Amino acid sequence: MNELKKYKFSDFCNKIMSAVAMAIVVAVTPGAIIAPFISGLANTNSFWNTVITATNMGMYIVPVAAGILAANQFGFNMIEKASVSIASLVGSGAVIYLKGEWKLVGMGDLINTILIIAISIVAIFLIRNYVGSFSIIWDPIVCGTIVGSFGMWSYTYVHLISTTVGSILNSFTRLQPTLMCTLIAMSFAVIIATPLSTVGLAYAIGISGLAGGAASVGVTSCFMIVAIATYKVNGKGVSFAMFWGSVKMMLANFVKHPRMLLPIAIVGAIIGFVDSFLGIKNGSAYAGFGQPVGPINSYTYMNGPDLLKIAILIFIYFVLPIVVSIIVVHFMEKFPKLYKKSDWVVNIDEK
Repeated sequence: MNELKKYKFSDFCNKIMSAVAMAIVVAVTPGAIIAPFISGLANTNSFWNTVITATNMGMYIVPVAAGILAANQFGFNMIEKASVSIASLVGSGAVIYLKGEWKLVGMGDLINTILIIAISIVAIFLIRNYVGSFSIIWDPIVCGTIVGSFGMWSYTYVHLISTTVGSILNSFTRLQPTLMCTLIAMSFAVIIATPLSTVGLAYAIGISGLAGGAASVGVTSCFMIVAIATYKVNGKGVSFAMFWGSVKMMLANFVKHPRMLLPIAIVGAIIGFVDSFLGIKNGSAYAGFGQPVGPINSYTYMNGPDLLKIAILIFIYFVLPIVVSIIVVHFMEKFPKLYKKSDWVVNIDEK
């Protein structure tokens, strides 16, 4: 227990959030970058079908990886790390038992995953001095069974956060198109920077058409503003990762410095407003994705010459978000209380 007391609450949360963020980035990066370019080949060739299957499987390991990385942040041993990861998987909602079969349903609810990881880590600290060499028995039981069971119960209630947000977003779809696109793009730009899943929300509420397109460009606008903002303080590598959608790597930063969401919201709103006049569309299965998945699927909803369609997509998904992001970052730098460069530092070497 004394070991736990040496961590401030903010430090404790920051370590867990950093671990979860890194787990997400590592797990989904292959699918986000590679899958869009080989999905067409996978439909006609068994080899490429195997490759895309392997590429997309990473997302299912998020709860396990998050548990292990979080436990590692506190110097846990192998038994403790494995025990925390079991609880994380059980409580995440990523695996369900349906009609006599276990099914993988994605990465689960990240908010509940974070909660269960935190409880598991506290539980390990509480029992560590009492179980001794019997930790190989008690740690998996306490974490995997007791905390994991609590996670399965809490999932129903914690998941209400996602469904409530989904209901609010769904109400936007009944607004006038320009206002709808502006609000949805702004919302999805911010949501992608939180533990909530934009992909899960978009699919759950069935957001599609103009609203689906606005959601997708909103997510992309977040990628661009974060890539621009991180470039000066982290270098090309981190900025490149953000450009391709690894913004959840900065989850701990966003929680610690909520003001970072302001420029993200501004860029998202501007891009959504412009998008309302271009009429970019997308389906519910892809609305929660930014580039490159978003524009690839938006292309299928467009009419007209191919070059014109490609030019429009490049403009709304890349050129405009980058230009607006540069302007917004430059403007926000004039207000130190609202924008600090140090907020955007990512320590990728943290163990």
